[in-house]
Amino acid sequence: MPPVCRTLVHAVPVRVALALLLTFAALCGCGSPPENAGDCRKQFAAESHVLGKHGNPGSKDFTPKLTARWDRLSDGFERLSTSATAKDCPQKLTAMKRQTKRVESVLHKLDDYDVARMTRDAEGDLKRAQERRGPGAGPDYVLITTFRALQEASAEAQKALAPYVASVDAIDPDKYSKLAAAMVALYNAAASNAAFADFKDARDTIKNYEPPE
Repeated sequence: MPPVCRTLVHAVPVRVALALLLTFAALCGCGSPPENAGDCRKQFAAESHVLGKHGNPGSKDFTPKLTARWDRLSDGFERLSTSATAKDCPQKLTAMKRQTKRVESVLHKLDDYDVARMTRDAEGDLKRAQERRGPGAGPDYVLITTFRALQEASAEAQKALAPYVASVDAIDPDKYSKLAAAMVALYNAAASNAAFADFKDARDTIKNYEPPE
């Protein structure tokens, strides 16, 4: 008994049908039609709008490499909002969104060690506390003394933590093991540094201070 497949393939109508099917598949990319380029660009545009609205959570003075990485991703979303092709969705869109979230996560974790930013925040709290006391009120020496202690500790704390922050800043957030090790080293350095402990105590006092009636 001859093989059924061989018999069918050699039948003229079947060969014609197969040729037409293969031609159609080649023209269509051998699969379902890709996502519309216009819809893909809209998705990139939507993400670009969100990033622009929230802004870069990093600081060039504190985390220059992670801050620049976030900016590159943000610029990429903006560029692809007008130039993306159907092939960029959903794989590239998903990958870029994931990368942005990871960069943001690391930047927010580092907020707890940004001594310069916390010093600026303390200056703002000190100014607002004085404004609440009114123009005729004398200086609050508790706050002033505490702020001086914060300033004295800040320079030493920044110097001690700077190498550990720089180590975290230099790591690609996708490299989990290296990033985790660098974050643990930063945490341990901060936890064992007396100047940073003094700085944090002074910062918390100013932040939560309630002036006497």
